[in-house]
Amino acid sequence: MRLSDGARSAVRRLVWGLPGGGAIHSRLRAIQLLREYRRRRERYEAICRARGYVYSWERSVEAIRGRLAQRGWKPVERRLGEVHTFAVIPRYGWHDHLYDELAHLGPVTEFDYRAFGYDVFRDFGAGTEEGRRRRREMNERLLATLADAHAQRPVDWVFVYAHGVEVSRATIAGITETLGLPTVNMCLDDKQSWEGIWMGDHRAGQVDISSAFDVSWTSARVACGWYLAEGARPLYLPEGCNPGVYQPLDVPQDLDVSFIGAAYGFRRRAVEFLRRHGASVAVFGDGWGTRPVWGRDAVEVMCRSRINLGMGGIGFAEDLTNVKTRDFEVPCAGGGVYLTSFNSDLAQHFDVGREILCYRNRDEMLELIRYYLARPEECRAIARRARLRSLAEHRWLHRFAAICGVLGVLPEEAPGL
Repeated sequence: MRLSDGARSAVRRLVWGLPGGGAIHSRLRAIQLLREYRRRRERYEAICRARGYVYSWERSVEAIRGRLAQRGWKPVERRLGEVHTFAVIPRYGWHDHLYDELAHLGPVTEFDYRAFGYDVFRDFGAGTEEGRRRRREMNERLLATLADAHAQRPVDWVFVYAHGVEVSRATIAGITETLGLPTVNMCLDDKQSWEGIWMGDHRAGQVDISSAFDVSWTSARVACGWYLAEGARPLYLPEGCNPGVYQPLDVPQDLDVSFIGAAYGFRRRAVEFLRRHGASVAVFGDGWGTRPVWGRDAVEVMCRSRINLGMGGIGFAEDLTNVKTRDFEVPCAGGGVYLTSFNSDLAQHFDVGREILCYRNRDEMLELIRYYLARPEECRAIARRARLRSLAEHRWLHRFAAICGVLGVLPEEAPGL
């Protein structure tokens, strides 16, 4: 039996009123998230098996190029520094780092809907008719801005970091049909934001808009099959880092362990576990009673810390992991060693044990903290190797250049990287 919204709210209030109600609520949310994720995973696995779909980079590249050629797109191969990007990226939080790295490709025409007074939460995600009207209005402005930018200087690719809650499938189809430009969308949280609420024309996640894009960039390998089943052309690429921000600072390492991030879900219990067992953990972010840190302040904390703690769980689910932006930002900063949840995707990009450290449960987390705090030289050596790997392979620029290589806008092995 499915509970109504009012009934769910009543149950939530009841649970929160019980002793330890917050922890109970978190565990119930984790169970719900895992149940939904597993149901979706198994459904798409069955579809892919029945249709013979198996993701590979090479097959997706072939499909992408075939689609572009079919509509007559003939890319002009540029040099690094000459690529004109039309970027649909709202300037929330860390998104400035994307713009910083896109600028290394060449000129960037920015479409930040926030600059026009739109808000994803107040307007688009509100589920109201007025919110849907505002969304349509914003999408029309997006198309007009792109057409004007392309007329002034040919756009080489359209890069979108958004969900169906913001962009309409019809908008993306309009770009490909009227201008023919290659379109790329990036999603970094497919495991929990795949579907979403109804927006009046389609759902708010990636599920209904993905096939309209030429390329769907996902940071979850498991989701590549989901995209294939929906008729899209996925490419698996993880997040990256901006070395202009994340770099070593000459500060004393006066923190044993630090964690940067809000106190929600399982995170508070994990920190309490470490502290009960004698670990000194400094926390920074909303909900801890401490200040949030961003930009240089965050880098300073990373460099002051002997061990930078990561928690790779999604939402309330500690055991459901995904690659995260901090998995590349912390190693790039080159401060203390990075210790985070083991994730098979992340293990594709760093040498676990030599460049980063990973745990599978809280006991391993504690044991690794104790072991490496007693061995500061090993910590520093691991952190140095991680920074070198990050600079060589894990900038956002590396990801953008890889996509542009697929599109034919840059050579597949872009020089100067």
